[in-house]
Amino acid sequence: MKKFRFSTIHFVMIGLILFGLVAIVNGLYPNSVMLHISLFLTLLALVSLFVFQKKSYEISEIDQIEYLNDQANSGLMQLLDQMPVGVIKIRKEDNHVEWFNPYAELIFAQENGEFDQKKLREIVDVALDEDRNYANFSGKRYAVHVDYNQGLFYFFDASTEYIATSNLIGSRPTIGIISVDNYDELEDSLSDSQISQVNTFLAQFVSEFAHENGIYYRRGTMDRFYLFTDYAILEKLIEEKFSVVNKFREEAKNLDLPLTLSMGLAYGNDNHLQIGEVALQNLNMAEVRGGDQVVIKENDESKQPIFFGGGSASAVRRTRTRTRAMMTAVSDKLKTVDAVFVVGHRNMDMDALGSAVGMQYFAQNVMNNAYTVYNENELAPDIDRAIRKLKEENCSNLMTIEEAKKRVTDQSLLIMVDHSKIGLTLSKELYELFSQVVVVDHHRRDTDFPSNSILTYIESGASSASELVTELIQFQNDKFHKLNRLQSSLLMAGIMLDTKNFTARVTSRTFDVASYLRTRGSDSLEIHKFMATDFEEYRQINELILRGVRVRENIILVCGDDLNSYDNIIPSKAADAMLDMAGIEAVFVVTRNIGGYVAISARSRSQVNVQRIMENMGGGGHFNLAAAQVPNQSIQEVRNRLLEKIQEEVEG
Repeated sequence: MKKFRFSTIHFVMIGLILFGLVAIVNGLYPNSVMLHISLFLTLLALVSLFVFQKKSYEISEIDQIEYLNDQANSGLMQLLDQMPVGVIKIRKEDNHVEWFNPYAELIFAQENGEFDQKKLREIVDVALDEDRNYANFSGKRYAVHVDYNQGLFYFFDASTEYIATSNLIGSRPTIGIISVDNYDELEDSLSDSQISQVNTFLAQFVSEFAHENGIYYRRGTMDRFYLFTDYAILEKLIEEKFSVVNKFREEAKNLDLPLTLSMGLAYGNDNHLQIGEVALQNLNMAEVRGGDQVVIKENDESKQPIFFGGGSASAVRRTRTRTRAMMTAVSDKLKTVDAVFVVGHRNMDMDALGSAVGMQYFAQNVMNNAYTVYNENELAPDIDRAIRKLKEENCSNLMTIEEAKKRVTDQSLLIMVDHSKIGLTLSKELYELFSQVVVVDHHRRDTDFPSNSILTYIESGASSASELVTELIQFQNDKFHKLNRLQSSLLMAGIMLDTKNFTARVTSRTFDVASYLRTRGSDSLEIHKFMATDFEEYRQINELILRGVRVRENIILVCGDDLNSYDNIIPSKAADAMLDMAGIEAVFVVTRNIGGYVAISARSRSQVNVQRIMENMGGGGHFNLAAAQVPNQSIQEVRNRLLEKIQEEVEG
């Protein structure tokens, strides 16, 4: 029933009636109590009427609001029923579906008229996953949004927008460069007719690859090709994990050709000049990492490169011409600085110390102020013995990190040996004092590379940094005095460490360098004193070996006790010892380091790329010798993650 409300005429009529009653009372009882009572009752009646009218208005407003809400809810429900947006309401306690609109029912209805609960559950799961924004089903892509407080999920068909966005992304220009590894050496060893056959094979292979994938290419030199395409094609190759690299290696192997491919690709928006420069940088990175692989990076400084391939061990591609040119370039640079500080990596091993001493000697032949820097708080027993011997014979300018910090000027030069990652350098605080850096290393170049490097001598095919430094000294020694006995012994010790006494990663160049060091007085007895294993060290190595388990037929994994800490040397020696066992292809040793983090030492022969596995764990190294440091995790956590990476590498 409609509620009654007084209007203006009602108040006028009531006022006249009350006025008449008061006039009558006043006429009958002038100046009496009855007159006052009648006036009081009249005022009371008027107040009551006003209060009643006010409440009537309030009730009327509430009714109006409720009516409008009902209309809005009705309109909203009608809109939800008609608009192409699916709405699902679930019970937050158990994610049970309570209600859905007709559009959702239309999407999830099967041909037989039944409701597809599986698809419905899929879209609910997508909405609950913060990392996912889209769900794919029925050949379409749906954008999913969620209101957690109300338990409501909304989804709509975003296929058109997604296709438009994908087309825009896929049309971004992509530039690639292919380089044929080892072509120069092959060219020197084959006849003209054989080289012609090799060139025909290369041209045919690249042509077929480009044709199959719709890529435009041009041949620059005999061993280099340039590719031009878009990101859609690159994305397809990424999904295939650039199987073309493995295919080329197999076809070259069938022809008895020691050739592999290195590829650098880059993509971005517009600016083709920058994209081409990034592609060339990526190719250089692929080559210094050992070749036989692909490096891809977007033309964006904030983006990180991604890697494919690297399925074969590095081949030696350096030439004596390049070594002589590097010797000249480094010597010229040394003449322009006031002091040189040579550093190895943290927790120096014999290769780091030997190459540092050798590089300091090289610099000392050009200018006076050259120093070998070491950390007196991180000395393994063999390094401690060697440094004490150097101090006794006073044949190398040794300096601690703190002493070096006091002597660095704006004109000083830092030389990093046996490492090229800032995170591994002897002291990051010391590194940050320099604006000029020279890198001499035999490990594959990684992403944490010094941005202020002015000269880079990285040869991943070399056995050790000591080998590279000795070659530089060989060319320099035509003009200067020779290495002494102790310096030669330390360089030889570095080579012996990384080649496991000339049984791994050796080439003819390695033996040439060893022969040179021997003529300069390298003493095998002195080397044995440096590298001798202490009894306690030997006991710890064997404790780790006894903890080894086979995670595959030819792979051993060792996990130390989380309560025991080791330096870098013991796990490395344990890994080397187990790799010498019959039938073992790869070894991984996981221990708690004395620095507090979990360290992994990885070794392999020729089938497992431990460098790629260690990169995935945050480290790096060589194809068959690598390591990683994992902070803030337990040994068990690192073990579980390492097993996943081993499985991914072995299976594919």
